[in-house]
Amino acid sequence: MEIGRRPAGQTGRAAARGRLRGSHRVSRSSTTTTGGAPAGKKGKRGGCLIGVLVVLVVASVLAGLGIWLLHKIGGISLFNQADCVAVSGSQSYTYDLDQMQNASTIAAVGIKLGVPTFGIQVAEATALQESKLNNLTGGDRDSLGLFQQRPSEGWGTAAEIMDTTYSSTAFYNALLQVSNWQNLPLTQAAQDVQHSAYPDAYAGKAQEAGVLAAVFTGTAGDGLACTLDGPTFSPQATDSSGLTTQGEALVADAEKQWGSVSAEDASASTRSFALALPGSLSGSAATQRGWAYATWAVSKAEALGITQVGYDGKTWSSSNNPGSWQAASSTAAPSDRVVLTMTAS
Repeated sequence: MEIGRRPAGQTGRAAARGRLRGSHRVSRSSTTTTGGAPAGKKGKRGGCLIGVLVVLVVASVLAGLGIWLLHKIGGISLFNQADCVAVSGSQSYTYDLDQMQNASTIAAVGIKLGVPTFGIQVAEATALQESKLNNLTGGDRDSLGLFQQRPSEGWGTAAEIMDTTYSSTAFYNALLQVSNWQNLPLTQAAQDVQHSAYPDAYAGKAQEAGVLAAVFTGTAGDGLACTLDGPTFSPQATDSSGLTTQGEALVADAEKQWGSVSAEDASASTRSFALALPGSLSGSAATQRGWAYATWAVSKAEALGITQVGYDGKTWSSSNNPGSWQAASSTAAPSDRVVLTMTAS
């Protein structure tokens, strides 16, 4: 059960939702016949049986082709275990690819807005509780999105709320209006934004959210490993700078979520380029930002067609199994920028 909620300073709401799962069963029946028949009739029966077998073989081939097309075009993972594992210290959690894209967006927007790590943890915990990090198209009453924000309660239009960068920004803006939020328990800080009918529920997500915040702010280093489903992309043209169409989309996504970013060293022949680290950062802060960029890129690899990410002496590759980081040369994985390689087709 939920009550309505608005951004901080207004009445609120929280999401209650469920998943409907269906199953189906296919049964087959067969019949047998006994007894003799004239030779001509037996021959006809043999021909019919051959015809039935041919039909079954063709149907099986078409069914297999249909499953493969669903896998490749529809994004349904039937042949690979496509998932991500987030690790910080001795704690690890497994997610699907969409969940990790959303979790990395929440963290990137928080960093762009200058929100401390605790605030990012609050946001991740809230999204875990409200939507399980899924960008839901519905919920209680008119609730939508990662945080189950309601258009009728002043969070924005439905289209805006379904934009994960917008909804994350709206959450942080409301959190920053909460008096003394940084010194509150996580569940109270989240509740002061959400005004949930279940105010203590966020506490149960604090530990998991802490791992996500550590991974996507870069403090956990190479704490994210993803195994992809293997999307297929059309051949990519390159612009005058050497960026592929996918590369341009990635830079646009980075600018939207991180703010100002600098792409450099683009190469059309290798389909690679680099995200430069902010010049205002140095030492451990720069290293953490590099890992934040790197884990963000890995989380987006399936959607944006990234085949390799290199940073600080390690590379993640879409061909690695199970999607782990491996030692690499300083050329492939420098410490002053994050090198990204895009798919060829």
